[in-house]
Amino acid sequence: MKACFYLLLPLLLFTTACEDDDDPVSTEAEISVAFRGEFGDEDLAIQSATYDYPTGEQLKVLLFQYYVSDLELLPADGGDPVQLSDIELVRWMSATEAAVSTKTFTVPTGDYIGVRFGLGVKPELNAQDPNNFPANGTLNENEFWNAAARYVFAKIEANADLEADGTFDTPLTYHMGNDALFTTLTFDQNFSIDGSNDPRLTIVADVLAALSDGTNTFNISNPDQQRVHGGNQAIAIDIWNRLANQFVLEVR
Repeated sequence: MKACFYLLLPLLLFTTACEDDDDPVSTEAEISVAFRGEFGDEDLAIQSATYDYPTGEQLKVLLFQYYVSDLELLPADGGDPVQLSDIELVRWMSATEAAVSTKTFTVPTGDYIGVRFGLGVKPELNAQDPNNFPANGTLNENEFWNAAARYVFAKIEANADLEADGTFDTPLTYHMGNDALFTTLTFDQNFSIDGSNDPRLTIVADVLAALSDGTNTFNISNPDQQRVHGGNQAIAIDIWNRLANQFVLEVR
């Protein structure tokens, strides 16, 4: 009997060692977050597409951009938000750019109940100067107004054809930003991340919806309403509120 026991002991030890070497279950996975630009029901095409405006004019969009602060996933168990990014600049500025840009993040697996982010530059970052960041960083001097006004949170630039003569010769420039405009947006959507067949999250922003909400349409033919750059804060607030309210989160 002793001989049999001695023969079985190495086999038992080998089996135990193999079990200990099993790879641990992964607790993280990669998830894609896409940002899509639109004008009405159409993909946003910078400098190339011609869009109909609700009051009869036509537009060509030259630039659309906005800052996103503290992009976060909200765990279903009520735990701390999972921060994907501290600050992002989402921008469409070239005719060669696609309507969708995608970023990839590594996050804990589990169940989530939504996405949250701040539209604009959060106050603690807005208080800093661009020389505190790399020249090619997200918060660089190109988006910095001055020491008093700080960063530009969002920009919409277009050329309009107001006379229906095929000439887009009226510039529209809407640059908005200050701490009072900073807006936190929360999107309630249930989804799970397990590293297999994970959902794609798409944040959709519509330039037209920032200018016209279906009931009220911004009057681009009024010369007093064709430019916001530091001044004209009543106009800036009007556009900003529509911009903040039009975002949509798609989970597919």
